[in-house]
Amino acid sequence: LITYEEAIELIQSMMQMNDYNQSVSGRVVKVYSNQSDLPERTRKDGVNTYAWEMHGNIDVKLNHNGKVLRNIGPMCSHFNCMPLIDEEVSLVEYDGQIFYSFPLNRMGSVNHNRLEKIVGEEEVFESTTYFARPIFSFHGDTTIQGRFGNYMMFTSEPEVNGYRAYPKIVIGNNQDKDTVQTGHKNYDKKFPHFHNINTVGSSIEMTSSPAAADIEPSTMELDQEEFFDTTGDAITITSDTLIFNSSDMTYMQSGNDISITAQDEINIATIEGRVSLGKTDSQSPIVRGTEMRNFVNELLLSLDGFCNTLEAFEGDGAAQVQSAASSLKKSVVSMGTKYIEEEKLFSKKVYSE
Repeated sequence: LITYEEAIELIQSMMQMNDYNQSVSGRVVKVYSNQSDLPERTRKDGVNTYAWEMHGNIDVKLNHNGKVLRNIGPMCSHFNCMPLIDEEVSLVEYDGQIFYSFPLNRMGSVNHNRLEKIVGEEEVFESTTYFARPIFSFHGDTTIQGRFGNYMMFTSEPEVNGYRAYPKIVIGNNQDKDTVQTGHKNYDKKFPHFHNINTVGSSIEMTSSPAAADIEPSTMELDQEEFFDTTGDAITITSDTLIFNSSDMTYMQSGNDISITAQDEINIATIEGRVSLGKTDSQSPIVRGTEMRNFVNELLLSLDGFCNTLEAFEGDGAAQVQSAASSLKKSVVSMGTKYIEEEKLFSKKVYSE
């Protein structure tokens, strides 16, 4: 091993030997990516902790002479690709401090760029990241890609003459979900990934083209097809499951319409509060369907009994009519108490305008 100062002198001397050589390369032999990789230290308050400032740093074996540099940090703390063991990085020195940059693109891959196994990676393997491929990009695109089938593209959509004109931002995750493309990738190690919002695992697209977006809705009423518009500035989110969670308030506003469609069920519930329909803080409770059915059924049965009594009387029938009227009145009073006064007919949570 060489000291940190000797490493700086070595890099500086190599740069001076060749005006065009602005950095030197080395092979990664250790990555400080886990807590167990970090040395322990004691804080000022006496508590044992770890050297967190070393997280993301690496040990590198110089390709030039085989010497090992330890605890080398990334060139940028805001945007970095943590290398894998046995990948190569370039090293630069600024004002007496050495930094490493992104892994060298030796193989043209995104999942790894290890030319050969020497030390051996312990966490990221070819077998589990094989289908993660470089995203197919267009002229002028800017792309950011992870090792695991996730990516971000700052791309564009063409105008009528085919020129790239309308800005588009794409975020994609889980390339493996596209079974058609994985079939091609299985037989071709260099087959790229073609972004398709309808086949990737999850995606967010920000589009601006006057042409319709590529999204294929999972379900839609026939009447909605005429009004479903994805042209112009639009944000499209798609996945198997969408979860919007708020610890306090959630707001959804629209200048025109809000449409909610589901193949099976739409559930709107509140645990302890209320649901207002048509107007905020509506005061009129909606009628509960089951209780309304029971109320109408009991009323009809009482009326039916009253009519049957009237049909059966003989003579002047005054006593029978009086008895039937008394029975009907009793039933009506009972239903009024049960469904109106006790409010069984009305919802305790859902109110409408």
